[in-house]
Amino acid sequence: MLTFDFAILFFILGMAVFFNKSLSYIFAVLGAISCTFVGFEGYINGFSYQINVFNGLSLSIGVDKLSAVFLIIAYVCFSAIALYSIDFGKLFSKTMSFLINLTMLSMLFIFCAKDAITFLVAFEITNISLFFLILEKSNSYKQAYKFLAFSEGSSVLLMIAFAIIFAHSGTFLFQAYQNNYLFALFAFLGFIIKMDIVPTHVWIGQTYSKAPSNIAAILSVPLTLVGTYGVFRVFSLEKSVFLAIIAVILGALSAFWGALQSARETQLKTLPAYSTVENNGMILASLGVSMLARYSNLNILADFSYLTAIFLIISHSLSKTTMFLSIGHAKETLQKENIDDLGGILKNVSKSAGFGMLISGLSFSAVPPLIGFVSEWMLLESLFQSYKFQDNFFKLIVTFAGILIALAIGLSSFGIKKLVGFSSLGKSIQTTKKIPDFTIKLAENLMSALVILSGIFSFLIVFYLGYNNFLDGILGVPKPALMVSSRPIFGVVSPFMFAIVFGFLLFFTLLLKFSNKKIKTVTPWVGGLKLKENEMYNTRGYSFIVEYVLRGIYRTKEKDTYVESYDVSNLIYQGLEILFKKLSCFLSKYIMNGNLNYYIAYIIAMFIIALFIFKL
Repeated sequence: MLTFDFAILFFILGMAVFFNKSLSYIFAVLGAISCTFVGFEGYINGFSYQINVFNGLSLSIGVDKLSAVFLIIAYVCFSAIALYSIDFGKLFSKTMSFLINLTMLSMLFIFCAKDAITFLVAFEITNISLFFLILEKSNSYKQAYKFLAFSEGSSVLLMIAFAIIFAHSGTFLFQAYQNNYLFALFAFLGFIIKMDIVPTHVWIGQTYSKAPSNIAAILSVPLTLVGTYGVFRVFSLEKSVFLAIIAVILGALSAFWGALQSARETQLKTLPAYSTVENNGMILASLGVSMLARYSNLNILADFSYLTAIFLIISHSLSKTTMFLSIGHAKETLQKENIDDLGGILKNVSKSAGFGMLISGLSFSAVPPLIGFVSEWMLLESLFQSYKFQDNFFKLIVTFAGILIALAIGLSSFGIKKLVGFSSLGKSIQTTKKIPDFTIKLAENLMSALVILSGIFSFLIVFYLGYNNFLDGILGVPKPALMVSSRPIFGVVSPFMFAIVFGFLLFFTLLLKFSNKKIKTVTPWVGGLKLKENEMYNTRGYSFIVEYVLRGIYRTKEKDTYVESYDVSNLIYQGLEILFKKLSCFLSKYIMNGNLNYYIAYIIAMFIIALFIFKL
């Protein structure tokens, strides 16, 4: 496939000219666009290429419909990130441009790999390049090594999974991996680590905050897409009911926990980091429901839930990329980390950054007709159809997931409104720093447009993916502009018609605004208290009611002048960290202490043990 060759060429050229940062990022943009076309071509025709290395060892790459969808989504976002980096990358070293091109190239092979060796090599290159990209920010060693620790944990589990298959079949090709439960279990565990599913999410808060914003966007979107793609691939190879149940439970818990933590956060990039946990939890739960429905012969529900998972991926990818790019623009301009210190982005930093945060925030808050609204409507429709399951245990699991996800949607909206309200729409009290921002604004505007258009024309995405049975026309809504959630019809929605109605309302609102009528501006009601001239409510005050009501979960403590709360799941890892530090001190002092006599004794002991083993 010619576009595949061009993509590789552009990325290699981008790495070769890394000393010229702008040119390197331009090649990255061209490579990402080429990969997007690889996805579109691969979805229609597909391709596969295999090479025999030696003694029957074969390596294979190719694109099928599943990998094509992920290529399109990932590299649309990569295109915007690379475009954004042409100007944003001027704030960082030349190494960043080299590593971003390398990351894009390695992820291309992850999505196209059809054998374990190609996949693992590309997977490790991605991990290592992202490790060094996180280190682009000073004082980020701890966060980078946390990322690497979880990444290598994922790699170890995947190596075990692939080794199991090789031991049974003698090949590393994925086509031999069907119906092997042990492989599916280890691969599933390895991939959900990449999705930041609870409890493997604890590294993200500090790491996203420390990493440059274009790298945080890669960590949140393309990297988690690798994990999501892996789970999709595992479920296509092994129809395990147990793994489907685990997916629903872990997905629902992750969605709830991520939303819960984002509701209390006050850091600019930590809040959307926890939102990533919530989004990926929803994706995993939806995919689990699809598997349970397929097992129960509810094929229409299975297809709709599967389509829902894809829409959740599209929504998360487009909206989260837009948010992180806009946040990065504001953060570098104002040189602040806290949401309270970043007010007035829309008016004083950039219209594109403020609008990007506003649109992505509205999408995450499920405001029609944006893509976030469409995906969350589809998710709730899938969960509402739990009554169709004949198995009472399945009904219970899906209903439980529905309750947690409904709460998650509310809490997430609460947190995102805090982020947008206090930053994009808040009052400015800061001076700004001028940075080069032409391509930054261009990338933000393009992604904002995609968030809007993908929602309005979501029925075209459904049509392109081949799920025409979920399109209809009723009550004056022309076919195929109406989306339905089941057959016979269970629920309907038309984002396209929402957009038309919203357009009329917006027109009349603007007409009133620009008329000669006087507009009175008043301060919002703040509980009856009279604020002083320079006083304003902050994010902690906004979140306090949630932190207090849920103080048993947040472990909320009232101090003299402030309220303290935290993610209690971090306590588990803090305990493990202390344990491993003590263990490593013991090993270095008493076992691996550099004494040659000890090492000779170990060799003799292992030799004796080996003799007994082989004798037996």
